[in-house]
Amino acid sequence: MTFLKRLFGKAEEPKARVRVCVECGMPVAEHKSWCSILRGEIEMKGRAEAQAGAD
Repeated sequence: MTFLKRLFGKAEEPKARVRVCVECGMPVAEHKSWCSILRGEIEMKGRAEAQAGAD
């Protein structure tokens, strides 16, 4: 059936891909608060800002 749709139908727009977190299973933009990957990202940003402020 898909072959016939491709052959006779108009082309569909490609679907947008969503990155999903491995730990919490949510889209990366919507991490759960308990997700350690999100906590790690926040800590890394904090350290980078603190280091940039110390210079």
